[in-house]
Amino acid sequence: MFSEIDPYIYVATITALATIIYIWISYRVTSFRKSRVDRIEKLIKKDPETTAAIPTDVLTAKEERQERREMVKGVKTRFTVIRRTLILFIVLVWALAMILPFMGRLPSTMISIIVAVSTAVVGIAARPVVENMISGIVISFSKQLRVGDTLVVDGQYGTVEDISITHTKIKTWDWKRYVIPNSRMLNKEFVNLTLNDSLQWAYIEFSVSYETDIDMVREIAMEVAAQSEHHNEQEVPQFWIRSMDKERVVCWIAAWADSPAEAWNLKSDVSMRLIRAFREKGIATHLTYVNLSQEHE
Repeated sequence: MFSEIDPYIYVATITALATIIYIWISYRVTSFRKSRVDRIEKLIKKDPETTAAIPTDVLTAKEERQERREMVKGVKTRFTVIRRTLILFIVLVWALAMILPFMGRLPSTMISIIVAVSTAVVGIAARPVVENMISGIVISFSKQLRVGDTLVVDGQYGTVEDISITHTKIKTWDWKRYVIPNSRMLNKEFVNLTLNDSLQWAYIEFSVSYETDIDMVREIAMEVAAQSEHHNEQEVPQFWIRSMDKERVVCWIAAWADSPAEAWNLKSDVSMRLIRAFREKGIATHLTYVNLSQEHE
């Protein structure tokens, strides 16, 4: 079949096709890199502590700037590696296409040896690296997981600090680093608290006895939540009776917060205020459960 094709036309066609693919991939990778960098810079401008799951003043201004530079640098490096990897793959495919017409002239034994050795190297020695690299490329072009996102994964609450070509690094709320290979991260189920926006619906569950004036409890809870500096004032807090158990009435007080970090602080602040207010009013109760995960509805 190849003997019927003009070799010059064949080479020119394959080369032109490889060039077009190279230009398209370079454009797409550059475009994704720019959009990711712009997003991080906007997040930092909106919230300078975007790299922390919980706001803290432990870092100096210099250290915070260094962290921001590292985030941007990590994104640029990752997409540079992806671009080079994809270009290398194109070159290899182009080279294979170039020698394909001449494969029939090589002894079948030699071809079998080359294929067997290549398969063994990739399949045994390089398999974990290849799997993580491919997964890293898929994650990089996905909008479900990005640097700066706040997640709950494997019971860990934190922000995505870096996505390298092989691993995803999450800074947890207590400033530990949770490192997950990309091949595993791609198959994990996680809650992305900032996928579409950063607003969080935070609630606290507590119980009171049936003898308590429930209208007073509602008034206190609503007032306490509204007075918190971490509450988003665009919508008033909401109060619900969650259930009526045998010996208690289970209540919820919920309010909006501007970010997962603010939701965390909102829950702590409202809990403290509720305890004080109930004590002052002589309401015998105890906080039975504080939900530490953020739910966005």
